[in-house]
Amino acid sequence: WDDHEVTNNWYWEMRKDQDERYKEGSVAVMAARAMRAFRDFMPTRRHPLEQDRLYASFPYGPSLEVFRIDMRAYRGPNSDAQPTTLSPEFRILGANQMAWLKRALEDSNATWKVIASDMPIGLKP
Repeated sequence: WDDHEVTNNWYWEMRKDQDERYKEGSVAVMAARAMRAFRDFMPTRRHPLEQDRLYASFPYGPSLEVFRIDMRAYRGPNSDAQPTTLSPEFRILGANQMAWLKRALEDSNATWKVIASDMPIGLKP
């Protein structure tokens, strides 16, 4: 699941009405279609209560737990700004996913906790 299934660097409120390459102007509609195609053709485990949710954790014995996060479906608009504080405007995981990740990491008894991300995670120097 990546931005290229929809359009480069998309976010939900984005519009493509002026771009003649797209028959659909709503990026939210395009993203919903891309997400459905991804789920139809990729063998990913689905959450039993929230079928559209990609973020989840998978324990592999007592030593390892993998936490899969979704850095596309809950993000805010793209910006050239480099924020110094966290705010909804610059969110990448969304409040619910971030709360889930913190709670799941704290609750895990695994020796090794791996966060699987579809984008690099890091800070600029």
